[in-house]
Amino acid sequence: MTTNTKGTTARKNSAQMVHYLRFAVNFNDAGIAAGVGKQTLPAGAVIIGTDVNIVTAFNAGTTNVLTVGSAAGANADVVAGADVAENATGLTQNIKPTGAMLVPLAADTQVFAQFTQTGGAATAGKAIVVVKYVPDNDL
Repeated sequence: MTTNTKGTTARKNSAQMVHYLRFAVNFNDAGIAAGVGKQTLPAGAVIIGTDVNIVTAFNAGTTNVLTVGSAAGANADVVAGADVAENATGLTQNIKPTGAMLVPLAADTQVFAQFTQTGGAATAGKAIVVVKYVPDNDL
């Protein structure tokens, strides 16, 4: 059971353990081309790696790009486009964050997923994203 601080939607359990955000990204999620807010990391959290499981290959005609970041749009500071082979099923583990996501988060931070494509439009594609983090619960 999570013990969220009033006024925040971030997941934060009081135990000293690794926490995670888990969410699906589909090729046809509403607004996915612009970036969709998924879940929220708590202030002070440190990301220790992200896993991406391509359950169904994304099949746009030319390029398939899945990114995860701290802002909608082109931000890819959790998972960059080159980190995952979106056009093949499989698991990519322990993707290292970049930029501001490398250090403890200054504030609650929403995580966004984005799928962009070129060529013929995709008719399939699903990924499961797991962002692993340690919250700041030092006493």
